[in-house]
Amino acid sequence: MSVSQINPIFMINKRYNSLSKSEKSVAEYIQKHMDEAVVLTLQGLAKKCDTSDATVLRFCRSLGYMGFADFKISLVPELLRSGKKVYLEVDNKDGAGDIKEGFKKNFINQAESTLNNCNIKILSSLALKISKANKVMIIGLGGSAGVAQIFCDSLNSIGIFSSFLQDRSIIQNVVPMLKSNDVLVGISHSGDTEEIVSAIKTAREYGALTIGITNFLPSGLADAAQFPLLTVVPSNLLGSYSCLARISQLVILELILYEISKLFKFDNSKFNSKQNRSFVLSNN
Repeated sequence: MSVSQINPIFMINKRYNSLSKSEKSVAEYIQKHMDEAVVLTLQGLAKKCDTSDATVLRFCRSLGYMGFADFKISLVPELLRSGKKVYLEVDNKDGAGDIKEGFKKNFINQAESTLNNCNIKILSSLALKISKANKVMIIGLGGSAGVAQIFCDSLNSIGIFSSFLQDRSIIQNVVPMLKSNDVLVGISHSGDTEEIVSAIKTAREYGALTIGITNFLPSGLADAAQFPLLTVVPSNLLGSYSCLARISQLVILELILYEISKLFKFDNSKFNSKQNRSFVLSNN
């Protein structure tokens, strides 16, 4: 049985007596405010319970989950069974046509909010650093791994050698090899993916430039990265498993790609040489 199939409330009740006092405070908050807990970050829940991030993580693992993200996933089916809606209401006064219009407005508003939240001067500076980097590495787990791969493919297609990683153990082993002229981009909607936050901290210790893309401030990733870039996605039960989160992440990365494209001189021979080099390296 996967962690998403474990009934979290049953597990809380089953393990309650074995929890520490601080862990019991987390359990009690979740039992009373499950709909709020599912959209909070790890840091946000810890603050609500007047405890530490480590306590929340220990609580999740004591129930059999790998981490906070896995625990939140298991809450979604319970909330849906209780009648909680995944998305914000879409106006449906006149039928199905208005549902599509409502979704279209939501997507447009979300993209506009994310773009308005971007500092173009910072993105231009990051585009320059990425274009001159010796190595660009993009990391993400779960759905963020797909976004990391898309950005990696886009960079390689324009001649900037990059790689993406989605395996926890490989990330842990490879990141310490980064140097001062390298760039690490970490992607996590919640900002609390332990492996991504740890990798960003390690990369900074070794002198690499670190960029974090997340939806939450404060969060572990926003605090750890030198340059946190924030999406603006309204909270919903699916959280990082909603396509809305991925679309906003891609909006930011597309803007960085646009800024990079402005830096290129249209020297076809140099461009083709760099492009061929990236193709060979990415296929070895």
